[in-house]
Amino acid sequence: MELIKFGNDHVDNLVSQDPARLDRLPFGAILVDRTGRVLKYNNMQAGLTGRTSGEVVGKNFFNDVAPCTKGHLFQGRFQQGVAQGSINAMFEYAFDYKMQPSKVRVHMKSTSIDEGIWIFIKRL
Repeated sequence: MELIKFGNDHVDNLVSQDPARLDRLPFGAILVDRTGRVLKYNNMQAGLTGRTSGEVVGKNFFNDVAPCTKGHLFQGRFQQGVAQGSINAMFEYAFDYKMQPSKVRVHMKSTSIDEGIWIFIKRL
């Protein structure tokens, strides 16, 4: 069994090389475009939130999927990464939109903004 650790600097490349890995990750994974539109949403994240990929893909992460992330700590970092052309930031956060409040560690990662920004989420 392959072990991909949360926070691994190469997890975005591993998933890009083998898309089947997305649903084998032991943590949530969401790929968004530069505007925040959800492109991919893995099974682990669906289990954490109770919402399937079919319910969130195509929607804006900050406006429609997780409006609790609007603000400097989360969306602000995202926007800063978009402006700079890449991002690699890890921080703790608490999700509480349409779910019991849940403390998580977030790893926002991109190799190129044009390829999308990964938002990896591990429940604490």
